Amino acid sequence: MAERVPSGPEGVPFLGSSLHYADDPLGFMERVADGYGDVARIDVYSQEVYQVTDPEAIRRVLVTNAENYKKPSLGGDEGLGGLLGDGLLTSNGEHWQRQRKVMQPSFYGDKLNDYADIIVRDSETLGDSWYDGKHVDMHREMSELTLRIVVESLLGARIDGMERTIREALLEVGERFRPGPQGFVPEEIPTPRNVRYRRSVDVLDRILRDIRRQHEVHGEADDLLGKLLGEEESGMLGREQVRNEMMTMLLAGHDTTALTLTYAWYLLATHPEVERKFHDELDSKVDSSPTVADLAELDYLEQIVMETMRLYPPAYVIYRQAENEDTLAGFHIPADTVVSTPQWVVHRDGRFFDDPEAFRPERWTAEFRRELPDFAYFPFGGGPRKCIGDGFAMREAKLVLATLGTQFNFELVSDAPLSLVPFVTIHPENPVEMTVRAR
Repeated sequence: MAERVPSGPEGVPFLGSSLHYADDPLGFMERVADGYGDVARIDVYSQEVYQVTDPEAIRRVLVTNAENYKKPSLGGDEGLGGLLGDGLLTSNGEHWQRQRKVMQPSFYGDKLNDYADIIVRDSETLGDSWYDGKHVDMHREMSELTLRIVVESLLGARIDGMERTIREALLEVGERFRPGPQGFVPEEIPTPRNVRYRRSVDVLDRILRDIRRQHEVHGEADDLLGKLLGEEESGMLGREQVRNEMMTMLLAGHDTTALTLTYAWYLLATHPEVERKFHDELDSKVDSSPTVADLAELDYLEQIVMETMRLYPPAYVIYRQAENEDTLAGFHIPADTVVSTPQWVVHRDGRFFDDPEAFRPERWTAEFRRELPDFAYFPFGGGPRKCIGDGFAMREAKLVLATLGTQFNFELVSDAPLSLVPFVTIHPENPVEMTVRAR
């Protein structure tokens, strides 16, 4: 049987489906999967993209034939590469392999246990600033908390008083990556968005230089930044490459966890029965401050985090580019084709998840996990390029939820539905305003 050529929406001349995608990226990807199946062809901004939602085909892209599928340069220097340079998130080949090998020990083993004290301490400090009845923007609070944690744990510095500046600069940077043609406008063209973007990158670079100076005075050689500086001293890395890795950690190291925490608090506030079981488990298993040892006993907490990342995967789509032709789910994939594997669509697929739009943490039993097809759930990606910080992020999310959950519960100020904006990650469009209630 000859390989098939995937079909997809025709769109309009020159623009293809660009306008429909930019107007509603998440809904557009869902409609494409519903209308055209597990492999569909899309024309977006003059770029032909094959959307893949079959778990076995996703496994082939990310794992079994991963050497054929490289990070694409979507937008070229005007895309993430222009911000992160050849950092771990954007690089390929031998440079990526070397960087991964240098950085990997900072995310495994005893190092993860070392970070736990920082996570709990910073979470308790945030809780000390709250009082019964206080109104907070939960996304802002979680963003600033995870920024402090990632800088202290991975970069060996403190950013006291700079959290808001960093968060606002990162949000402005993220605006450049909102789906739409503006992401392809050369950076040197002084549009209002480009001016704000460049100014924000300059702010972040100044802060990174300050973090580096702090580390050079007070830092440790065996934390992540210490290892990178050691590579620079040995001549294996240049100063700009160290900057790129620091920027990658600042952006990717806090954003996804902050979003997971924001959506978890939102879901708990809108599902009282789940919230009650969450508090009951904490009350029965945690004596005072949660520890790494406690996490092994907090099964329902883990289920809450997993279900949150199923419904609201912060990284909502992964892109790869085929170096050579291939076959996915019976469809021919030409060389140089960009392939998208959208977690947002697959995680909400009724073939794999009963009542897929519902928040049901209890679905994540050991039996369900065994029977779930690989890559029907992949919030951290998979294969050799699986997120290097997946263990750090899971531990951080659970410890923050446990630390603050022992002290508080939260009520939504408004019952308006959650509106989402996809940048590089999925952000809430509006502040997630909550009232703090002491327990």
